[in-house]
Amino acid sequence: MKAGYPETKEELDAMFRLRAEAYRKEGYVTAESDKDKYDLENKCVYFIAKLNEKMVGTVRLVIDDPLPTELAFDFEEPEEIARIPRNKRGEISRLIVVEKGMNHLISLNLFKAMFEFGKEYDYLGGYASVKDSLVQILSAIRAPLYRISPATLKYDGSLLHGYFYEGDEEVVPVYYLRDKAAEFMEKMKL
Repeated sequence: MKAGYPETKEELDAMFRLRAEAYRKEGYVTAESDKDKYDLENKCVYFIAKLNEKMVGTVRLVIDDPLPTELAFDFEEPEEIARIPRNKRGEISRLIVVEKGMNHLISLNLFKAMFEFGKEYDYLGGYASVKDSLVQILSAIRAPLYRISPATLKYDGSLLHGYFYEGDEEVVPVYYLRDKAAEFMEKMKL
């Protein structure tokens, strides 16, 4: 398995198609595309995972101020994040894995590529808005992803309404610290 940046326009286009198809299938979006202002304003760094030359996963790092989770929820900023300058934060989002049975391995390799980027460009931590089941899975393997509580959902956009409000699973805000995540990846031997 290989995880890194999309290397060509064709790979980038395929990544957007994969992402949109997965989000439509889950009912998270109803539009043809799941591109949002962060994609359209070039405020993202993208990562893909390939297995035998087939794209099997993707994730993006949003670089903006404020970050999407800060707009989607009301919460008190965690102390560890408050110590990080705002221009050294990023948001993990649009994690997609389509190769069933390898979800964890693919996700962890995508995160590893993202954290290597973070180290190279000095991004120190940030946020994500994730389904509660993912938080539970990552907590079970002791991944350093920390739920922010209390938090009140206030997302009022239409694009991801299905992600935030449909289904039986709560979306929660979390934060991560790059160095703790990198240590975890090292222990996992990725």
